[in-house]
Amino acid sequence: MTMKKMNLSLLAVALLAVACGGASGNNKEQPELREGEGQVQLPLVSTNSNGQGFRLVGATFEITGPVNQTITDTTADALTINLPAGGYTIELRGNYHVERVVPNAAGEPIQATLVSPNPMSFTVAEGQSRTVRFVFKTPAMVGTDIGFEVDTGGWITGTLQFTALESSSNTLFQSLVGTTVPFTISYASATLTKVPSSSGDSRLLRVTTSPVVVQFGGFYSALLSETVAPSLSGQVLNYSLVSSDSSAGVIRVDYLDNAFYQPALQYQLQMNGYSPPFPGQTDAEGYPLPQAFQIDGTFVLRNVKNTSAGVRGRMIATGSPL
Repeated sequence: MTMKKMNLSLLAVALLAVACGGASGNNKEQPELREGEGQVQLPLVSTNSNGQGFRLVGATFEITGPVNQTITDTTADALTINLPAGGYTIELRGNYHVERVVPNAAGEPIQATLVSPNPMSFTVAEGQSRTVRFVFKTPAMVGTDIGFEVDTGGWITGTLQFTALESSSNTLFQSLVGTTVPFTISYASATLTKVPSSSGDSRLLRVTTSPVVVQFGGFYSALLSETVAPSLSGQVLNYSLVSSDSSAGVIRVDYLDNAFYQPALQYQLQMNGYSPPFPGQTDAEGYPLPQAFQIDGTFVLRNVKNTSAGVRGRMIATGSPL
């Protein structure tokens, strides 16, 4: 059995909701926080441990909720916005891109693809701090500390199609039936393990993630944003890329286990994820190499207080351990 840590790259822009305190550098003056308000800080510049800076350029932020705001001035290093407490969505718009900061010269654009739900749901609560991240995929092998950060990790992103309640007496999830909700599961690192099957006719590349971050997008749902996402975040996810001796060069995703189906969780998400076989790459021993994949499966979301009264549906997603 061979184990190894993979250097995997994710670029994330963190939108930090803070109750007080400011950021250093070229920032807009912080407005005074009034009663009933929370404060959203949007860092647009970050520096990694090697002193390399990064900036999100050309972004427009559309905030929708109890009050609506459009933010177009993103010339500062960080922005601070006061908002009344409540549920919001924030959408990243405009001809934005990520640049590597070059001293005394124009920034250098780098390749980065947004994989998070957009718009993203978040909650402003009086006196509380909260973090919302737009996650980008980038091939750059660099790291940062705040604002933008390059992780060693991967992601699964797609939609949950809520189709039916398990019980007609259940009203908790009624508002979700008939909706399609974007989601992203991201993680900072992953351990890959080569595992031969018990029958010997297939080979598994087992992916074990670090604690994940679960995000929901689309319309604002207090149930999903304030209770389900925090309950599921922090769990470890396992799944496998599988190759078979009978189908050379063909890979599938399987064994997406019940990481979100633990008794201690307030909410449980049972995912039966799998993928249709797809052309893929293997190493010299026949084990799948880390590569992008698609998932088409089913799920059930339940509250642990009533595990027989959940909501079920279809999960369609793409992902990558890289």
